[in-house]
Amino acid sequence: MDKVTSIEQLKELISGIRNLRQGFVTNFYLDEVKHRAWIQTGKFLYAKHDDAVFLFFDHEAENIENYFTNLFYMATSEEVMLKHLKAYPEMYIYDLYILDIVGRKEICEPLVEKLKSIGGHDDAHVCRMTRIGEVNVELAVRGTNIHYADEVDLEQIESLLHIHFDEQLEQIPLRDELAQMVADKHILLCQREGKNAGILLFEHNATTLYLRYWLVLPECRNKGVGSELLRHFLWEGRETKRQILWVNQANENAIVRYEHYGFKQENMYDYIVKYC
Repeated sequence: MDKVTSIEQLKELISGIRNLRQGFVTNFYLDEVKHRAWIQTGKFLYAKHDDAVFLFFDHEAENIENYFTNLFYMATSEEVMLKHLKAYPEMYIYDLYILDIVGRKEICEPLVEKLKSIGGHDDAHVCRMTRIGEVNVELAVRGTNIHYADEVDLEQIESLLHIHFDEQLEQIPLRDELAQMVADKHILLCQREGKNAGILLFEHNATTLYLRYWLVLPECRNKGVGSELLRHFLWEGRETKRQILWVNQANENAIVRYEHYGFKQENMYDYIVKYC
């Protein structure tokens, strides 16, 4: 295996499989900000075959039991990907791989079953929820207690994400990614009594508003913090045509709350498969 050294190299690896014109399946979607940060860690690796490329990003932790590797593939077919995947647990340093299988349920579930047949475990799945159309002014309200995060907040934000979200399921941003989000004014903080009570991370372009992470500190819940953050988030994207987020299907309370704000579940899922 070799280190990924540039975004251009990633693009070449992708096009190399596409140009075979024998089919193309993947669970890797290039994000230049995120993957540039991964490259800089020196822990983003690839293995190249004639008919497939695998990408590995290692996550370290103080406790070796918490080590895991995000695994991505680009191959000419699912059968080709599965053939190569069987060999990796015996070849590689860590014991746990995590694959995200993204798409419509009828496409994803058969592949998940195939992964389970060679040792995978369907650990969880999340569903995409979407609002279509400009945001109703009654929902989008600029929060009086909301401000944009700055560089001095980065350490606390990073710590809160690692404490309150599942590292193996959430692909928590690296510090460089968070720094870029701060520069883009895409991290909101809600303050109560001079202290941060909640955070919300999002992405925003001309047409789409994307909720990444939304957290209210346990001691500040049921005090309107979450609502103020979410309404301000919608205010940030008040001119967008689509607003999206992903939610764990097991979190029924969150689904109901998002539905209150006009989000609807789509037939678009992310199945998180652990493979040992």
